Amino acid sequence: MIRKRIQFFIINEAFKLFRNPFLAFSEMKRLRDLRNKAHGSIIISKYVKSGNQFYWNADYCGFPSKNLKSLIHSEFLRNGKNGINGIGEEPRLQTLIWGITNRCPLSCLHCYEWDNINHSDKLNLEELKKILNIFKSNGIRHIQFSGGEPLARFNDLVELVKDAAPTMDCWLLTSGFGLTNEKASALKKAGLTGANISLDHWDAQLHNRFRNNEKSYGMVMNAVQNCLDAGIIVSLSLCATREFVTEKNLMKYAVLAKNIGAHFIRILEPRSAGKFALQKVFLEKQQVKLLSVFSIRMNADPQFKDFPIVAFFGYHQRKMGCFGAGNRYIYADPNGDVHACPFCRGKMGNLLEEPFGQIIKKVKGVGCHEFQNQSSVTVN
Repeated sequence: MIRKRIQFFIINEAFKLFRNPFLAFSEMKRLRDLRNKAHGSIIISKYVKSGNQFYWNADYCGFPSKNLKSLIHSEFLRNGKNGINGIGEEPRLQTLIWGITNRCPLSCLHCYEWDNINHSDKLNLEELKKILNIFKSNGIRHIQFSGGEPLARFNDLVELVKDAAPTMDCWLLTSGFGLTNEKASALKKAGLTGANISLDHWDAQLHNRFRNNEKSYGMVMNAVQNCLDAGIIVSLSLCATREFVTEKNLMKYAVLAKNIGAHFIRILEPRSAGKFALQKVFLEKQQVKLLSVFSIRMNADPQFKDFPIVAFFGYHQRKMGCFGAGNRYIYADPNGDVHACPFCRGKMGNLLEEPFGQIIKKVKGVGCHEFQNQSSVTVN
């Protein structure tokens, strides 16, 4: 019933946008073909309910909502054939990852922001609010607050979420550091939708070693429970290293995620950026395939219907190309500089110095630094 409601929701938006039933059906078929290219024949069978909305992806807006309408609208424009964009609009970004602080109490082995980690922040709250207004005026509907560790700037974070929440789905990217029950409640009250909490191993000792902090695993467990108590959607974020990616580790991780009540698991591939710069951290082909098969099984096999929804971005991007680089998302760092993504570093402009649209054009011109060079992996 949820799936049928979503389908009707999309049909309704197609008719509103194209005002021509033949064109609307044609573009819906085009969008369906894109979905099938990305997901194969897998039917979405899992949803997370939060309040009055349903979610099937931690990087997409909830249904039903004005924010989701805007993203669907943009997908039609992005995927339309030449001439469709005669409507006079450009597709908007699906999401924006925004670092709001250079501060972080941890020293994680894979930190992509390592070159910018500092004891102080370059931008004050007023400047951050100016940047947020730029995002709002350009139709951003899904935002992920990152860092450094965004909780290290908690009071400013609450103010930014409060300002963003009326027109955006707001998510937090965090190590869980200091995310107490009181802070989780304050963030929920401000309008936070969900939290992507980094957990890089099911084994506490190995996770702590990866994060260079003996208390990190405990902080993650506390943060997860505090978010659940506050009504915040919980997504576990896994940096899947070469050492981690085995069938045994993936299943143990999934069981742990289920047992602690997580709603989503998002799997990120290590990239040679930040602390991993110049290191051979790319996964082997068989490991990429294992992650792809694992994510498909978790989402489609009935025996895992009570497990979290799994997103492995590498599976989809190897079929469709990079989602970053101004395609569906970009990364803005704590200094206001814009990059293709958190891993493809290279300043394309500063949000307080150049027009947003001009920066996006430069990002798109450069494109993805890594995915275009990665060989494709076919998953049957």
